[in-house]
Amino acid sequence: MRRVQEGMQVCCRVGAMLVGIDLDRVQEINRHVDPTPVPLMPAHVRGLVNLRGSLVTVLDLGQVLRGQPTAVGARTRTVVVELGDETCGLVVDEVGDVVDVGQRRREPLPSHLPADQRRWFTGLVQLPAELLLLLDVDAVAGHGVPGDGAAGAR
Repeated sequence: MRRVQEGMQVCCRVGAMLVGIDLDRVQEINRHVDPTPVPLMPAHVRGLVNLRGSLVTVLDLGQVLRGQPTAVGARTRTVVVELGDETCGLVVDEVGDVVDVGQRRREPLPSHLPADQRRWFTGLVQLPAELLLLLDVDAVAGHGVPGDGAAGAR
């Protein structure tokens, strides 16, 4: 079941896109640390990091959303999100403000957006300066978690 994403959103840059991640799903935000690569994983799986004794799969959100790897720089961050009993790291170009979109009108995605892009988002919200795409964390995580039978089948 898809969770309705509204309320507080962590705004992240992925290329030119402004992407919102539901604050309720965010466990922490870390400076980027190079993960340990895992052989035979798809390009969007950067590898694994040890986060206080737990192995966390790190996914490149740029690779998932745009098909281009995220260039690591001083502002690159890994957003650690909760997925039930597991956690997953999402590499983004930078993290900005937390905004409350609960009182703003949530719009559907434009019909001309290709289906392979629509699957990553639940909608969009008009902010004063630009559009915020609301990320479907479950769709992204299911796409890249090793051993998930749904990976690539979405």
